[in-house]
Amino acid sequence: MSLGRVAIFTAGAIVGGVIGYAATRSDTVKKATKCTIKAGIKAKDWTVDTFQKASNEVKEMVKDAKAEKKVEAKA
Repeated sequence: MSLGRVAIFTAGAIVGGVIGYAATRSDTVKKATKCTIKAGIKAKDWTVDTFQKASNEVKEMVKDAKAEKKVEAKA
């Protein structure tokens, strides 16, 4: 790689970092970030709850099927 390309990449990284830092200092960006994080947490909680409900339902179906199998085997 030539020294010119390295210099351009470095300058771009510095400018991007400064712009990113300035954007995170903005109150609007902070509010939007908080809302996004809240939504992510809410989605995660919903997913975990739904998975647990589905898992419990499947366990109940397996339990019922085993009980029916035992009844059929006795008959």
